[in-house]
Amino acid sequence: MTAPRIVTVPTIDHGPVQLVCPPWCTGHDQTPQYRVDLAHVGHEQPFRVETSRGSVETMLAVLEQRPFTETAPGRSVFVNLQIDAEAYPCSPEQLDQAAAALVVHATHLRSLARQLSMLRARALHHSTEEGETR
Repeated sequence: MTAPRIVTVPTIDHGPVQLVCPPWCTGHDQTPQYRVDLAHVGHEQPFRVETSRGSVETMLAVLEQRPFTETAPGRSVFVNLQIDAEAYPCSPEQLDQAAAALVVHATHLRSLARQLSMLRARALHHSTEEGETR
C-alpha cells in the first residue's frame, strides 16, 4: 500500500496548511490563497468535438474536493461540469442525468446528419438535372 501523499500549501489566513491528497489529486498551486478555497482537483476530462474549424473542447468534467469549504457542494468529492464557462458541481445522479441528456442529443445529431445527407443528395441531383436540360 502506498503511503498517503501530504503537501503543504501556503494560505493567506492560516499560514502553511498540510493536506493529505487523495490518489486522484493532480497537485496544488503554491500561490497563497484563503484556506477555504483550497481544493483537490483531478485530471480534466474534456468533451472533444471535431468541427469544420478544428477540434473544440467543451463540457469539461473534473473531480474536485474542497476540504475546508463551508458552502455547497460541501466537503465531499464531487465533479465540476463546466458548461459555457460556468462550473456546475454535480452528484453521481446529476452526472447520470447529464450523460442521459447527451445520449438523447446524440440521437438528434444522428437524425440531423441523415436529414442533411438527404438534402445535399437532392440538391446535387437537382443541380445535375438542371445541367442536363441546358
